[in-house]
Amino acid sequence: MRAPAGLFAFLSLYPLALQSQRTLTDRIRLAGTRTVAFSARSRPEVCGDGVRSYNDGISGNRTRYFNGMLVTHEPWDTRIAPCEPGAVRVSVRVVDGTPSWLRVAAGPLPTLGDTVQDLGVVSDVEAGAFLESLVRTGEGRTAVEAIMPVVLLDSLPRWDILARAARDSTRPSRYRRRASDLLARAAANTIPAEPNVDGDTQAARREAVYAYARQRTESDDVVPALLAIARSNPHRDVRVAALYQLGQTTDARAVELFTSMLRGR
Repeated sequence: MRAPAGLFAFLSLYPLALQSQRTLTDRIRLAGTRTVAFSARSRPEVCGDGVRSYNDGISGNRTRYFNGMLVTHEPWDTRIAPCEPGAVRVSVRVVDGTPSWLRVAAGPLPTLGDTVQDLGVVSDVEAGAFLESLVRTGEGRTAVEAIMPVVLLDSLPRWDILARAARDSTRPSRYRRRASDLLARAAANTIPAEPNVDGDTQAARREAVYAYARQRTESDDVVPALLAIARSNPHRDVRVAALYQLGQTTDARAVELFTSMLRGR
């Protein structure tokens, strides 16, 4: 007896329906061992070249991340590709269903090759749930690498997530410092610009702060002095330099200052 045409249609569409019901975390876990990728909406201030570099929107217009490293460039540097708005793509290497490493791109995203399973565009909620869980419970470098897309993606409580990461004393210092450094840079971005200041003067003042921080020994606690500078120095560049130094300490007092400066943003 010939099966009804409707049954064939149901059987052909059933796997697609089942796939749509799975969460992003489930889809990545079921990938086995391969590289998968998904895309989601970025924050308006984020831009990139779609492949190699991106700007996180918090470290200044003259900065780009290349392979996870923050680089400062000059406005006239024609070697740097234009920074264009666009979605964020997260590529995840999965080994036996467990994320092993992450890569991030932003901007006009190219089509992926056959070696990568493209999960397509996912919602902010799905992307946020997967990444926040990975930041909180991921192992080794995957937890560290998941921090940046949390900063880039839209509609996430990113400062709360980063503050919890920076305060987590059970984690390695590299993990906590990554979160603390991003919080410090974001906090520095809240300080209004100081007009008509000579560049050499700014550089000299910043270097004075860096030199002071470098002179400390293990028994010295320079955090109170740096906190005082970051809170009340009359010069923006000095305050920013102090914040950057505090971002390298993973000190709970510094994290509290960062979160207070970012509250409501």
